[in-house]
Amino acid sequence: MLPNAHSQFDFYTSNLETNRAECFWDVPFPVIVPSPKKHPPAGVLTRFPGNPVLTPIKEHPWESKFVLNAATIALAGRVFMVYRAYGEDEISRLGLAVSKDGFKFTERLEKPIFEPDDRNESMGCEDPRLTLLGGYIYMTYTAWDGELPQIGLASISAKDFLDYRWSSWQRHGLFLPGVPNKDAALFPEEFNGKVAMLHRIEPHIWITYSSRPDSHWPTTGHQIIAKTTNGMLWDSKKIGAGAQPIKTKYGWLLVTHGVDHSQVYRLGVMLLDINDPSRLIYRSPNFILEPITKYELGGDDDSWVPNVVFTCGAVPREQDKETLDADDELIVYYGAADSVINIATATVGELIPEPIRA
Repeated sequence: MLPNAHSQFDFYTSNLETNRAECFWDVPFPVIVPSPKKHPPAGVLTRFPGNPVLTPIKEHPWESKFVLNAATIALAGRVFMVYRAYGEDEISRLGLAVSKDGFKFTERLEKPIFEPDDRNESMGCEDPRLTLLGGYIYMTYTAWDGELPQIGLASISAKDFLDYRWSSWQRHGLFLPGVPNKDAALFPEEFNGKVAMLHRIEPHIWITYSSRPDSHWPTTGHQIIAKTTNGMLWDSKKIGAGAQPIKTKYGWLLVTHGVDHSQVYRLGVMLLDINDPSRLIYRSPNFILEPITKYELGGDDDSWVPNVVFTCGAVPREQDKETLDADDELIVYYGAADSVINIATATVGELIPEPIRA
């Protein structure tokens, strides 16, 4: 029996027949924890030389201090970035920037496209992730009331999104109301007629299934797919989903984040089974990006949280390609020191080692 970050308790028993550990969290609900495996290292991301690609606009009170943690989606030959903005009133709202090539953002709206609507998100809508599913764009985000982080769900038709009809957003309430939770990301496909969501009940990555993305999600059947590591490693304090899952011929590629006990945020990568995303195929033992540059280290008056790289979105460089191969490049968008937005790139083959792809 071990205490967790919320002064609650986790109960662990071993199952010798399945070589798995069964965990019971005090919500309570049973979960299955995959046993750790040794994996070869992943390649690293390459920073875009034009970083940062998005910075605050002092003349806009709602985004005058910091911009960070952007969701991205490729539609109609463009890359749409829905980014978190933090302004004079210290409330997070979501803005929109648009690019034709995924690197240079030539259009940026003057007003937010999504902002707090009720008491559960009175202090902000944070860290969005976007998924296209059945003609609708579903957005997960952190609803923050100043005390309890929870997962909010909203959707808009792809047509209304492209037409900038922001009044068409439909809110679907909270996922697991009352449970401290973050880092939610939906898969763009169904699995045996069900949709799947990754999320982070601290400190691990979980998966939950539902019959519909916009309905009430179940309170049972949640499963841990990846746990924090032991000791003082780069992902030993907490881990979470980063960008939305990307489909490759080898499985679902997931860029993740990990936090160590010095509160340094780094990025890693995982690969989940294409037909059963609760099955972890690969997890990078190494980080693929860490804070190094001035914008990432922070620590000055123009930065918010030092030593942070954090992603909520990625798109293929070849925007229309649905299933990526080893040579296909991924553009990863990440918040640097929670203050500006940067880009880094890598091919699928660089992120997923050849022995795993074989």
